[in-house]
Amino acid sequence: MKKQLALASLAAFVLACQETPVDLGKPAFDVGAGNSGMNLHPRGFGENSFAAWRAKEGLPDDNGKANQALYLQKFTATATFAAAVVIIDGLEGTLAADLTKLSWEHRNDGWCGAGAPRWNIGLTDADGVDHTVMLGCYYATHSTGGATDWAKDEFSQADITAAIVAAGVNPADATIRGLAIVFDEGTDVPLNPGFVYLDNITVNTTVWKSPSANSK
Repeated sequence: MKKQLALASLAAFVLACQETPVDLGKPAFDVGAGNSGMNLHPRGFGENSFAAWRAKEGLPDDNGKANQALYLQKFTATATFAAAVVIIDGLEGTLAADLTKLSWEHRNDGWCGAGAPRWNIGLTDADGVDHTVMLGCYYATHSTGGATDWAKDEFSQADITAAIVAAGVNPADATIRGLAIVFDEGTDVPLNPGFVYLDNITVNTTVWKSPSANSK
């Protein structure tokens, strides 16, 4: 029963976040941690959809030689209510203005679309109204990753602030109620293989190269 309630809550979170992403315009391609109490939890729900760490698929880890990467999969149609979801906790109640960096590296055999994988930033404004700001992989600033078959996708503080303001929210007085990575575009999208590998996932100064980066 507890597992069913948890999945229902997760599904409700993703459903609430299925809005039109903020379009920051397609950027040009540029070639060129520690933990502050945050934790990253791979999740997923629905048909053929999940997220999990996988060894021997990623860039070098800080500890050991597992070379883990975070795998997100949706092997079904986009319209199917299913998603790979990664919940990042530890920022709840902090100001949106304190979110300074969101980035990851994705392996080039995976998908980097306008809507997936994406950052979902859940915010509550000064009037107590909830908002969700989405930052899709396609709209990030792209650069060369840590290996030739990887690319880095980054949103700077200026990018994040611009997206929050475009959503009609003042980042100076809005608080964060949740942060997640969502992969819910399916294999019916042209060229989408239905999966992506992520590594060096960064929120502010915290970097996840493996599950060991969690604070607990």
